[in-house]
Amino acid sequence: MRRVSTAVRCGVGLTVAALGLVACSSGGSVQTLDGAPNASGSGASTPSAGVSVQPTAPAVIPSGTTMVLVLRAYQGYWAAQVRALDSGTVTGSGLQTYATGAALSAAYSDSFRLGQDGLLMAGTPRSNPQVTGLGPEPGQPGAQSATITDCLDVTAWHQIDSKTRQLRDPAKRLTRYPVHVTARTVGGVWMISETRSETGKTC
Repeated sequence: MRRVSTAVRCGVGLTVAALGLVACSSGGSVQTLDGAPNASGSGASTPSAGVSVQPTAPAVIPSGTTMVLVLRAYQGYWAAQVRALDSGTVTGSGLQTYATGAALSAAYSDSFRLGQDGLLMAGTPRSNPQVTGLGPEPGQPGAQSATITDCLDVTAWHQIDSKTRQLRDPAKRLTRYPVHVTARTVGGVWMISETRSETGKTC
């Protein structure tokens, strides 16, 4: 996969082990993920640029439109994830619009496990993602794959009791941690296909 030197910032699957445990120290503006992204056309403005990532190979910068579409899928995925974990059901959240494969399966598992524990998630996480790679999807002629790195901030996203709505956060929780995401095109549409959270380290 080709490295990208320009970091684009705007506003993934998160496993239940990470819920409520883990916020971002990197510079630049941070967007609250409190709703689905604007779905109107490809003429949306490009998210503000962040700090450059130093490439280990000659940089290949994807078009601004590609950046917007990848990050729009990521924003939509998180907005849907918030709706699902706040309501206790994936149905009607819109996750299937933005997630596929392992990411979608993980989202269903997260919602189910929280429900079994009598928990929901209230509030909104904050995110500061960067598109760090873009290239062809192996074994899928014509398809593309992208990588996103993020520092997820769950300071204002809390575990609560599903009946009493009282806080049920762990006594000690890490509020910022790195998230690594893979997105790919499915029928020409960017979707989140895999996420990995490093809940043992801060960012």
